[in-house]
Amino acid sequence: MLDLKTRGTMAASRFLASRGYDVLEENWKGCSGGCEVIALDGDVLVFAKVKTRSDAAKGFPTERSGAAERARRETVAIEYLTEHPEHVDMGVRFDTVSLLVTNSNQALIRHHINCMGSALMQPDITLPEAA
Repeated sequence: MLDLKTRGTMAASRFLASRGYDVLEENWKGCSGGCEVIALDGDVLVFAKVKTRSDAAKGFPTERSGAAERARRETVAIEYLTEHPEHVDMGVRFDTVSLLVTNSNQALIRHHINCMGSALMQPDITLPEAA
């Protein structure tokens, strides 16, 4: 039987795919950390953190959202983009998918779109010529 975190990641991937996202990676790992789901939402690359809880009495899992968490997620995104230059000209967004498991085959899902604020990169910005 799969553990709760693995099942949550799989459910989040299916959820995002059912809403038109193109899921590129599940449980991607790099030297600086990892990301549960990496997907395309149109022309935006989405790094989705998945939080799963099975204790309904405690409610939905909460997400940390401070400067340190944003820096950690940005570092992971930069590492991924370094390995996947085909996505470097896209906007980047950070989402969180929270799941509250209600029984063995069902969960309530809350999708926090752009939970870390403004996008990391804007693809239309061009750098000036080097001197």
